[in-house]
Amino acid sequence: MPNIQAILLDLDGTLLGNDKTISPRNYQAVKRCYDSGIHIIIATARPPRAANHFLKEFPFVDYMVYYNGALVTCKSKQNEQHISIPMEISQQINKFIELRAPQSIISYEVNDSWYTYSPVPDSECAQLGIRMNDPKPQVMDKEYISSLSPTKILVLGCNAWNEICEQFGDHVNVIATDEGVLVQIMHKSASKEHGVQWVLNDIGVNSENVMVFGDDFNDLGLFHMSGFPIAMENAIIELKNCAAHVTESNINDGVAVAIERFVLRD
Repeated sequence: MPNIQAILLDLDGTLLGNDKTISPRNYQAVKRCYDSGIHIIIATARPPRAANHFLKEFPFVDYMVYYNGALVTCKSKQNEQHISIPMEISQQINKFIELRAPQSIISYEVNDSWYTYSPVPDSECAQLGIRMNDPKPQVMDKEYISSLSPTKILVLGCNAWNEICEQFGDHVNVIATDEGVLVQIMHKSASKEHGVQWVLNDIGVNSENVMVFGDDFNDLGLFHMSGFPIAMENAIIELKNCAAHVTESNINDGVAVAIERFVLRD
C-alpha cells in the first residue's frame, strides 16, 4: 500500500449516487482525508457549470479537472490550463460535418460558455444532458462561432462520426455515444490523465502516491498512472481488471468504504 498523498475522485457513477448527490458518509470520509493533509482532486467529464454546484459541499477542493482534462483550474492560485481545438481545425470539422451530415446540430463549448448557431429543439435536449431548468446553449451567428477555438465540439445526430475520426484523428479525439446520437470532439492531447499530471506537478505529488476512484472508460488512463486505482462495483470490466481494489458501488458509499479501509484505518 503506497503512502497516499492525494485522492482523485470522478463525479458521476463514483462520488455521486444515482440521485446525483454526495452521501453524508462519502462527504465525511473525504473531508477527514483532507483534514489529515491529503490533497483532494476532482476529475470529471462535466463542464464547470455542471460540476461546480457539487463543490459547494466541498469548498476545500482546490484543483478541478473538467471536460475530461481539457480545462484544469486551481482556485487558490487563480490559474488554469486550457486545451482547446485550434480555430482552423474546428472550422474544417464544421465544414466537413455540414457536407456529410447537414441535418446535424453543432454546438461549441468554449471554456464554460456554450454556443450554437441553430436552436436546440426541446426533443433533443435530453441527448445533450439538458434537464428541465438547465440553460440551453446561446444562439450566436455562424461567423462568431467559427472564430472560436472550442474546448469541445458537440454534434447531435451525426452519422458520419467514423469519417470525422479518419479525417481529423491526428488532431482530435472523437467519442460517439449511441451510434452517433451524440458526438463529442476534443483536442487530441486532452485527457483526464494529462490534466491530473498538471495538477500533480503543481502540488509536488508523485503519481504512485495517488489513490484514484473511477467507473468508466475516461478513467482508464488515470488507472494506469495511479499507484492505487480503485474501481467502483458499477465500473466497466476494463477498469476492474486493472484496479488494485474493487469497492462497493456508487449507491453504496463505495468511495467511503475504500477510504475507511485503506486510508482512515483507526
